[in-house]
Amino acid sequence: MKSFIGLLVADFKQFFRDRTALFFTFAFPVLFMVIFGLVFGGNGDIRYNIGVANRDVSGIGEQITGALKQVPVFEITDGLLDQQLEELNQGSLRAVIEIPPDIQSSLTAGEPVNIKVYYDPSQTTSAQIILSVLNETIGEINQQITQQPVLLRLVQESVSLHDLRNIDYIVPGILAMSIMILGLFGSLTLVEWREKMVLKRFAATPVSRSMVVYSQIVYRLILSVAQAVIIVAIAYFAFNVPVVGSWLLLAGIVIFATLTFISLGYLAVSRSRTVEGAMPIIQIIQFPMLFLSGIFFPVEFMPDFMRPIVNAIPVTYLGDALRQVMVDATPLHSMTTNIIVLAAWLVASLLLAIKLFRWD
Repeated sequence: MKSFIGLLVADFKQFFRDRTALFFTFAFPVLFMVIFGLVFGGNGDIRYNIGVANRDVSGIGEQITGALKQVPVFEITDGLLDQQLEELNQGSLRAVIEIPPDIQSSLTAGEPVNIKVYYDPSQTTSAQIILSVLNETIGEINQQITQQPVLLRLVQESVSLHDLRNIDYIVPGILAMSIMILGLFGSLTLVEWREKMVLKRFAATPVSRSMVVYSQIVYRLILSVAQAVIIVAIAYFAFNVPVVGSWLLLAGIVIFATLTFISLGYLAVSRSRTVEGAMPIIQIIQFPMLFLSGIFFPVEFMPDFMRPIVNAIPVTYLGDALRQVMVDATPLHSMTTNIIVLAAWLVASLLLAIKLFRWD
């Protein structure tokens, strides 16, 4: 029994000395719980900006608009159809409802009236929620106004030029995640060399330290491009996922983003003496970026106080840029904004990494 207790105590001592094991056992689940609690634990106060183009002058159009304004999850904006469709394409609106003219005449004649809803299928989760709520709402309005089951009908109109599926929007997110992970975790190689005194030994060789870093960067760039090719090839040949934008622009974004996350990774581990100490730092940076960037679920789910964090995370802009290029999705930001923010992260991370990096 004494031997058993001794072994048990030794196991616990070894466990508590292993920072990585401690992180994944305790901090990792807690971090997940906090993130998902903040995102999904609100009071259901998510609101979607919906445009309404009312072309009816009989008064029924006003009744429909008024009923839509009573839906708690909708923020209704009145306006002209062309202007609102432009805002939908720019991402300012999540859907546009067109109320046709002369509804009263059609209802009097017993003819069904089609109420069109324009939406962007690239906003997969938002579109499903909005269309579901609209179908239910129009059904209730129909009963109130016509007392008949099918005279007011909701007709869905996609504003996307491409017939895309859920997988088509997931692939850019997977690619963004892969670029981020490769860049951040690639920095652990230099930490391992620092821990084993390899970097210090390079000082006694003709090879300069800067040459070591450059070789690592080029090595990671080649891996990133190869990784992107594999992901896109599997998506294209196995799941028929198209790339509707410029392949050259896609390659440029992949390379530019890889440099950004390599620099961020070097900054994260610039003072770490061991891989064991660097790993939790990388993990703490990685997981908020994964779950607060809109890669896995829409940013509308985020509470307002978290929006500044979302807008500061570089993966938010990388995922948005990749989706614009690969599937022509409605932008969260302009492509110029995405590139500028990634460039700012690249420059700031690189300068700080150069200043803070330890060679021994």
